[in-house]
Amino acid sequence: MVESHRSFSRAEIGPIVVVSLISALRLLGIFLILPIFSAYVVRYSGATLALAGIAFGIYALTQCIIQVPLGWASDRWGRRPVLVFGLALFSLGSLGCALANNVTALIFARALQGSGAVGSVALAALADLTRPAVRTQAFTITGIAIGSAFVIGILGGPVLAASIGLNGLFYILAALGVLAMILAAISFPQGNQSQHQEASMALKPILFNTGLRPIFVATFILSFALNLFLFTYPLSWTQIGLEKSQLWKVYLIIFMPSALLVFPYMRHAEKQGRFRLPIVVGWLTATIGYAIYFFGADYDFLLYLSGGAFFFGYSLYQPLLPTFLTQRIPPGGRGTATGLYTSFGFVGSSLGGMLGGALIHISPSLPELLGVLLLVLWYISGLPSPPESAA
Repeated sequence: MVESHRSFSRAEIGPIVVVSLISALRLLGIFLILPIFSAYVVRYSGATLALAGIAFGIYALTQCIIQVPLGWASDRWGRRPVLVFGLALFSLGSLGCALANNVTALIFARALQGSGAVGSVALAALADLTRPAVRTQAFTITGIAIGSAFVIGILGGPVLAASIGLNGLFYILAALGVLAMILAAISFPQGNQSQHQEASMALKPILFNTGLRPIFVATFILSFALNLFLFTYPLSWTQIGLEKSQLWKVYLIIFMPSALLVFPYMRHAEKQGRFRLPIVVGWLTATIGYAIYFFGADYDFLLYLSGGAFFFGYSLYQPLLPTFLTQRIPPGGRGTATGLYTSFGFVGSSLGGMLGGALIHISPSLPELLGVLLLVLWYISGLPSPPESAA
């Protein structure tokens, strides 16, 4: 009976698969352009390095701004229509990027592309359609789907760009967005009627909720640390002689522990109803990974070890944080809450990437030192805790 309670029901399997597919399809397109965007954009008419940076970063900026309004709209009018609307904006923006023939047009199209900020809506929908007893497993499966899309994008982007160019990749993004939109329109399940009838919550009580504050801080710090890591990590490999074309092998190896171990570990923790240990293990492995990187950036074995440890710790938190968040908020406020959660993550990502570029010019080891110090200060200030019902 306990085993059945901690396993997915038939009614839950469908929504998990659909939400995972929609999330992975949309993000696969973004991941395809990540490794090659800057190298191709500088060739556009009127492009400078500064404008190329704006074209790259404005997507995250509009994502950050629009997450909360779309999340609130999904609380008020339902997840499916807002999800379809956001994916339509993403697809139109991607098509605009494909048709852009100068950097100014590309910047405006990227802003439109980023306005399809439906990540928070997908998180809220997954919480609506799963029981608290299996929600961590559900978020873990979606995380694995997104992680797989990341690896495919990082590996496939450079290969595809070499044959069809950046414009061709943007057409693929538009097609993936349309496919996700169709999937959302015809297969996305509706939540319970009681959820739709529940009044939506205001922004202020969610933003200043003391129980949610550690979760918002956690996603900010982890996103900051991730982009700080991703900015310097490939540079360390090229500095010790690895060809850029071989970096995909590194990412494949360091993501393997997360892909193989996170889901069974989270499933075991959820069955036991004990999340305090994964919280500490996630923080510890991420911090150890950064510390190994700080001391061992000149050695390939230590670089592998640091990357594997950091991503394992980071991956443990990806299902935990939205689970804790959605268990503390009723359905009428989940879209707004996940919008805030996602926005804090985008702000952290932006600052981490920008500081990584600034600090590495001062000293190659400064970004890693900052990462270690930030993670240690996070532990001192207090890690997030599970709701009492999930402890």
